[in-house]
Amino acid sequence: MRAWGKIRFKPLFVSKSASKASVSLIGSLLLLLILFILVGVAFASFFNSSGGYMNFQPSVVSIEIESCVGGLYWVGPKTEQASLEENLIVLEHKGGDSLPLKSTSIKISGYGNSYQGIPGQDGTRLEGDTLVFYHDLSFEMKNPNVYLVNNKETLEDGYWDAGERLVLCGKDSAESTTDSSVKVSVGKVKDTKDNYGFKVGSEITVAIIDARARNLLAKRTVVVERVNN
Repeated sequence: MRAWGKIRFKPLFVSKSASKASVSLIGSLLLLLILFILVGVAFASFFNSSGGYMNFQPSVVSIEIESCVGGLYWVGPKTEQASLEENLIVLEHKGGDSLPLKSTSIKISGYGNSYQGIPGQDGTRLEGDTLVFYHDLSFEMKNPNVYLVNNKETLEDGYWDAGERLVLCGKDSAESTTDSSVKVSVGKVKDTKDNYGFKVGSEITVAIIDARARNLLAKRTVVVERVNN
């Protein structure tokens, strides 16, 4: 009977020890999990309060094209030609978040033309699929006599706010194209004067991009109208 009692008692003793070890292990894992959660919350709070990258949430805005006039310069019927200054796209911020000018980009694509080389000398007019890229919307590295004049009120506080208009012009690029924040390519040619015009009656696409979050804020299409002379 004693032998039988020992045989029955020994497994029971081992089972209780294993149970205690399991409880201890689970408790340790739970403590680690709670610690990781607390560290994550503290990390997120720190970056949110200090303006870190976790604040980069997509903006929500409504941008519309108010008007678009222009034409190719020195190309086609005279009634459909336009100077660089006459190529104007007016965008209106209809509502939503204010957009920081330094971190907002714009892409314009359609059938247009630009210039390569020195006008009046050995330059060449380029015509075809045209892509215009505004790296940012601040006044820096742009033509101050055009971009700054057309957008003086919008540029004052560094933000494109609801109710404000932004005017894009075919002559917005800086005089020195190497330092311009407006870049223009025609077909596969990127070495242009970074000026542009779009063909009357053709459709162009305007995309507004949040450069920080790398997401599309708005995309609109419009038909280029003839300039009223």
